[in-house]
Amino acid sequence: HASEYLKDVILANDLYSEKKYMESAQAYEALIQKGVHNGYLFYNLGNTYIRMGNTGAAVLNYIRAQKLIPRDENLEANLRFAIQQTQDKIEPPPPGTLATLFFWSNDFNLSELINLTMVLNFIFWVNLALWMFFRSPTLKIARNALLCFLLLSFISIGVKLINISDSELGVVLTKRVEVKSGRAVDAVTLFQLHEGALVTITGDHENWLEVRLNDEQKGWVPKTSIGT
Repeated sequence: HASEYLKDVILANDLYSEKKYMESAQAYEALIQKGVHNGYLFYNLGNTYIRMGNTGAAVLNYIRAQKLIPRDENLEANLRFAIQQTQDKIEPPPPGTLATLFFWSNDFNLSELINLTMVLNFIFWVNLALWMFFRSPTLKIARNALLCFLLLSFISIGVKLINISDSELGVVLTKRVEVKSGRAVDAVTLFQLHEGALVTITGDHENWLEVRLNDEQKGWVPKTSIGT
């Protein structure tokens, strides 16, 4: 399966290089439909959509990529560029209090934090076993330091999980969407958003999503108008 996926990735990349952007986007999307979730795959798809002038899909795939490769500077620059091409120019929401306090958690994806914790946990128990046998002052200092780092890594995983559950981002994929006061087409229109606008999803009910820009601007939009 891996070799098959690799061939498909190479094909999609070659189509992009040949400026066959529609075919390239279809090839990347087919890989995603097969369950291939890779940060650079989403990044390349975002680049393809920005070339096609599809800013909504570009922003969406850059956001997806950012969850997996949060330290990529080119991705950060391309996301900023894509947002500037949108009518509303809405920046991603600032990190919450927990994410600000544990700022390093923003630079790692969840998988990386879990792997780091597993490695620290292994080293800690090896160090503890050695300290119990040799009772060395140096090993005692290392034990205490490792315990602190291990606790911080567990907390970082918790912070990451809270951020993921509390701040799901959505992107407007339609040219324009009316944000309603309630879950009905004839409800009062509070304001409008346009393709590529970033929103925080705060509710989900049948065919409607509750979205928020800030404490004053929030309401309901059809689920089909938002990509996550």
